[in-house]
Amino acid sequence: MNRKFLISCIVFLACIIAFALFIKLHYFNKGEALVFEIKPGQTASEVAQSLKEAGVIKSRTWFKLILRLSSSAKDLKAGKYDLYKNMPSESVLNCIKSGQCLHLAKLTTLEGWRSEEIAEVLAANDITDPHAFLDIVRKRELEGYLFPSTYYFSENTPAWAVVDAMVAQYNSKVKPLFSQYKTNLTEKEVLTVASIVEREAIFHDERPKIAAVYLNRLKIGKRLEADPTVQYALGFNFRENRYWKKGLTYRDLRNKSPYNTYRYNGLPPGPICNPSYESVKAVLNPEPDFDALYFVADNTGRHDFSRTYNEHLIKKNKYRRKK
Repeated sequence: MNRKFLISCIVFLACIIAFALFIKLHYFNKGEALVFEIKPGQTASEVAQSLKEAGVIKSRTWFKLILRLSSSAKDLKAGKYDLYKNMPSESVLNCIKSGQCLHLAKLTTLEGWRSEEIAEVLAANDITDPHAFLDIVRKRELEGYLFPSTYYFSENTPAWAVVDAMVAQYNSKVKPLFSQYKTNLTEKEVLTVASIVEREAIFHDERPKIAAVYLNRLKIGKRLEADPTVQYALGFNFRENRYWKKGLTYRDLRNKSPYNTYRYNGLPPGPICNPSYESVKAVLNPEPDFDALYFVADNTGRHDFSRTYNEHLIKKNKYRRKK
């Protein structure tokens, strides 16, 4: 009797240990992260098979049973999901159904990019239709309002949602500056000047000075003569395979685009790129008592400023000889 009882206890204990190991392996031993894709038109059986082959689940049968009891194959929406190896089937299903595990692509847009450059990156990451994106930007005249930042989007996000996210960041980060500083310029005019400053400046401490130069020229009715506005007007340069052509020629400076500030007085019709917070702030709060009207690159990324054209020419020739 005692021997039978002892054997029963051993068998019972072994069952408990086996069950505990099963629970540990099945529910608590989460493996490495992976991106799992459910393709359009895949059946529940095909998804279960793919999950099993990827090592996400241990049993196709159990996954399909849970799916049948708790939901339907319609809940397995096409898309990419952030999952882990060795996940419980219940967790996988809940994760996919809720959308909490939807894989988001990291997108970083840089200061000084024009909307076409943003569209290219959106297309490269399969985030949205670049043509639809540009159509919205142009119809709503949002060049300059697409705040440069890091965003997270799922694949095939509607273009309007991408645009709204970028404009929302602008409204959150940049818009408050207009209530902090007084200006005679409209918001669009500030962004237009800021976009030029963005393309000219490399160092933050120079932005208020460059902004002051352009504002000084505007004030006295002198043409801005800003190279970036010509680069914007020229568009994509196929020889260099890039926007923002380098080494502008005299022919380029005669371009008839209204964005060419060598040809036309005042500001161009709108921003030429999407400026940073710092560039917008520089226009709203330019270098005080700074009466320079010219600047030239000094071959180090910085600029040398001048009050008169003759002084400017001397410095221009000086740095040209040092190249």
